[in-house]
Amino acid sequence: VLAGSALLTWITVAFMQVPLQSWTGRALNFFWSQDVLVRWILLAGIPLMLYSGLIQEGAKLVPVVIYWLRKGKNISPRLGLVIGAVAGLGFGVFEAVWVHNTVFISGWSWETAEVTGLFWALIPFLERFFVVAFHTAASAIAGWGLAKGKGWQFYLIVSFAHAFLNYSTIVFGAGLLSQLELEIFIVACALIVTVIALWLRYRKQKVTV
Repeated sequence: VLAGSALLTWITVAFMQVPLQSWTGRALNFFWSQDVLVRWILLAGIPLMLYSGLIQEGAKLVPVVIYWLRKGKNISPRLGLVIGAVAGLGFGVFEAVWVHNTVFISGWSWETAEVTGLFWALIPFLERFFVVAFHTAASAIAGWGLAKGKGWQFYLIVSFAHAFLNYSTIVFGAGLLSQLELEIFIVACALIVTVIALWLRYRKQKVTV
């Protein structure tokens, strides 16, 4: 589940998400000029972020569904939550390594920290820590929903939550959020989703006789 989530999500991002986002961008450019799209970026960016949420959460959930099917579609909600968390962690760590490699390739060093300050220099690493937490918790919630027989409903819920998180980059790009406000937003989303996942894990189960 751990490895499958990372592999499948990488494949779907490369061969589904990126092409869909590219084609959508071309279609928007065909109907509207670049100036119009820049002015309406908050609307134009919505389908691009929806793609990221729906595709990535779907890919992360595939190994969980396979595990669920192998168990005869009968696993406890807590087990579903744990298996979902493992899937989310698999992709989260894979993505973190990918992003951190990009950060180092772009020229990050301790000399950079001396110029920008330690806090701002560590922002990419702190941000990714909370994004990994979000991936883990979101997939855990989806796995819990699958075990409860509400797989597609919870898949859509976490997909929209994922898209909402990613949409913050559009708002930031439009100049409506500062860098610090963007980071606070990411941390808040990660904490909210994590608290929900932990609540599902530790809440008391109804006992039927």
